[in-house]
Amino acid sequence: MNELLSQLNDQQRAAVEYIDGPMVVFAGAGTGKTRVITYRIAYLLNLGVNPYNILAVTFTNKAAQEMKDRLVKLFHQKAENVWVSTFHSLCAKILYTEAKNFGLKKNFVIYDENDSIKLIKECMKEVSIQPTNFSVYDIYELICRAKDNLIDPESYKINAVVSHQYHREIIAEIYSRYQKKLVQNNAFDFNDLIMKTVELFKNEKFVEIKNKYAQRFKYIHVDEYQDVNYSQVVLLKILSSIHHNVCVVGDDDQTIYSWRGSNVNYLLNFKKDFSTKDVEVKEFKITQNYRSKKTILDVSNMLINHNKYRVEKNLFSNIEGEFKNDIKIKQCEHEYDEAEFVAKEILKLQQTEKFCNSAVAVLYRTNAQSRVFEEVFSEYKIPYKIVGSVAFYDRKEIKDIIAYLRVLVNPEDSVSLKRIINIPSRGIGETTILYLETLAKENKTSLWEQIVKIDNTELSLKVKNSVWKFLSLYDLLKKYKDTMYPSEFIKFLIEKINYIEMIEENNRFENKTERMSNIEQLVDIAKNFEVQNNISTIEEFLNSISLFTTADTEEKIEFKNQNQKLKEVVLMTLHSAKGLEFDVVFIVGLVEGVLPIWWVTGTDVGYKNFNIPYDEKNMFYELNYVNIEEERRLCYVGITRTKKLLYLTYYLKRRLWGEEKHCLPSRFLEEILDGYKESSATHTDIISDVQEVEKIDYLTTGEFVVHDKFGVGKVVDIVREPPYDKIVVLFQNGQRKKLSFQHAKLKKLKGYNINQ
Repeated sequence: MNELLSQLNDQQRAAVEYIDGPMVVFAGAGTGKTRVITYRIAYLLNLGVNPYNILAVTFTNKAAQEMKDRLVKLFHQKAENVWVSTFHSLCAKILYTEAKNFGLKKNFVIYDENDSIKLIKECMKEVSIQPTNFSVYDIYELICRAKDNLIDPESYKINAVVSHQYHREIIAEIYSRYQKKLVQNNAFDFNDLIMKTVELFKNEKFVEIKNKYAQRFKYIHVDEYQDVNYSQVVLLKILSSIHHNVCVVGDDDQTIYSWRGSNVNYLLNFKKDFSTKDVEVKEFKITQNYRSKKTILDVSNMLINHNKYRVEKNLFSNIEGEFKNDIKIKQCEHEYDEAEFVAKEILKLQQTEKFCNSAVAVLYRTNAQSRVFEEVFSEYKIPYKIVGSVAFYDRKEIKDIIAYLRVLVNPEDSVSLKRIINIPSRGIGETTILYLETLAKENKTSLWEQIVKIDNTELSLKVKNSVWKFLSLYDLLKKYKDTMYPSEFIKFLIEKINYIEMIEENNRFENKTERMSNIEQLVDIAKNFEVQNNISTIEEFLNSISLFTTADTEEKIEFKNQNQKLKEVVLMTLHSAKGLEFDVVFIVGLVEGVLPIWWVTGTDVGYKNFNIPYDEKNMFYELNYVNIEEERRLCYVGITRTKKLLYLTYYLKRRLWGEEKHCLPSRFLEEILDGYKESSATHTDIISDVQEVEKIDYLTTGEFVVHDKFGVGKVVDIVREPPYDKIVVLFQNGQRKKLSFQHAKLKKLKGYNINQ
């Protein structure tokens, strides 16, 4: 026991040893959040707690597997029996195990985003909604958020009617039809898994089942709690309703997924939400960082301390550094200039001893920013890798094979059936499918039933022959499905449907070798599941792979594989970088409208003009204060990925829609610089490249100025109003100020560079 605890610092140990009652651990970036949970579970096992009574939940299958691996190393024998999974995997297993008791069909399938999109498109056609009026992806996101908040179709419809919003009434109708189609297909989408589990647990008919799980889980742990949504919080309350021993670990400063339903308040209000009249939530803070130099943490603290909605904490590190050498802020003329600067710095770094390209990351706010870096890096012969592009399970060949497996398990799955019925091409076109679907609706049967009854249709003999061949193939595959392990059957299926031949013959496939390698990898994945997860059926295999979230891209898994050394500089969004670390980090595009993003600031910086009147600006920014805080957290996440050297870059102008636009340096830069000036007793002049203006004629709109009180701003108008000339400046905090030129004491900003 002492040997176990001796591996923890005082803050970590205090959290690990507290085991009586609900608790929340506010753990900063690089402080060992997951370590606290794994060591706490090991501590409980050491005390004799039955592993059957311990649950640990996180957000990705990758993270869950890593946690399980760490546990096995710490406490091999008992750790194998600890239930470690994602929220969705947990609920899928509960629904699958209790299907008969809940009155569900056990052979349900789990739809991913692409399957759901197809189903929603069908619903849109039925209500005559054109994609030009409503984006199918926007509708999908709205339905997902509704389910995250446990709002069923009927409740959504009521809310839409009460709010008198026509577009919401249309979405309510699509939501209702979509949910009915899921039921008809015996399918759940990803968000249904938690929503359905909560719904059934709340039903008084199933109180015994609910209590069985609440009684079982005496100790519940949740990692990355800052990322939870409402449905997950409700589920957690249900599961902890008997023992109340729930431990959550998270960092409110890393809540960056509000667009996926997470809300920083779930972590901040944990004490209020989970305290009872008999027991109060205990709070812990962990602030010692083991990743970054002290100087880098100082910068991150300077930035994040501007957020209002957070738990106060300052990260610290025992890794010393020198500010001037570790933090480099660079002004560039334009985006291409910025990319060239980054490329040249990387070339310099390559000359240093033990340098590795993969230790360098270029982080940006949006995917569109990668283009110029791709061009420049190619020009400078710098190898690079874009992380987070197409997920492995979204690739066509993988989707095709999985669709075949789904149909063999559940032929009522019309989405998968329509995907594979003519792959490889067998003469069953869209017109035939549409005709069969129409008959199915008229006869109130499924598409599959209509295909089986193909003889009763008026289709041509040629088409019927094609359908008969497909049914014959189905029967053959169905016959052998349960006689082989998944990996063996997938190889058998690929051979029988002539899929490899299709890849080789089809000119539309640009890279035949890559696609065949992907299929080979799918077989390897099935084999790994057989060995590691002890699965033996296609049904178990489908349930396992369906639970991979969009965060579990092949690229990210490959990147985090410690056995594979990448030789490319990594290009990725700030969102994708969460949870990773690099020796050198470039955070690029630090300008208003990019970081923070334009739809949060609401200003015209070349992206969009909200046309907000001057006197309403302050109101707008107050309403968007929370969103600005998330943008600041996103920047903070990027900074805290850095171990040794941090670059922050911005540019003064960029070309959009053929026009050159002036850009304002990000307010986050000024917040960092202001913090540095306050904390440094020896600094001389950070904003060194300035010129004091004596006459208004020397200023023009679009130029940057520095004000002693308001900081850096952009001149947006010059007004001659006797007796004093006025200048209108848009400052980084969003405020527009009309200043008397004679009294403002403005300085023209040519650029500022902390390293000059």
